[in-house]
Amino acid sequence: MAGVLSHKGYLDIFDVIVIAFVGAVLHDLFYWSIGKKLAKTHRKKFWLINLEKIYAFLEKRRFNSGLYIFISKFAWNLNRVILVASGYLKLSAKELLRYSIPASFIWAVVFVSAGYVFAFETDILKKDLKTAALFVAGFLVLLILFENYLRKLLERLIARKNGNNLNGPENV
Repeated sequence: MAGVLSHKGYLDIFDVIVIAFVGAVLHDLFYWSIGKKLAKTHRKKFWLINLEKIYAFLEKRRFNSGLYIFISKFAWNLNRVILVASGYLKLSAKELLRYSIPASFIWAVVFVSAGYVFAFETDILKKDLKTAALFVAGFLVLLILFENYLRKLLERLIARKNGNNLNGPENV
């Protein structure tokens, strides 16, 4: 939305990118700090997140934790899970920021730019509200499908590494 507003002249696009970037980094630090606090309390679950399973998966791939942080930035709820798990694994703030800063910058530029580019189409879509609604609904469906695909992929990787079979009777 801020990209659209910047295209229309209400906001400066560079200010919007900077604010989105800072907000994304603060978001990452917030969820990472939740994981750090959970590690101190030795809790095994946080909301619907089974920290033990994620811990086992990420602990074995500690050298790839930055890659998970970077990739998860583009998957809506997966990002929060990875950040909480990174804090739970006691990943240092310096290490988190090493991957979070470039991922947040790319994320901010991509999504603000998408809004800015989409603003070109809003004038055309004003004339045909039905087309606009279908376009937005289609985009949301694609976003949800992509997130579910990434979540299932991560679950399979965790299950494979733990020796579990996701199709077994315990998961029915």
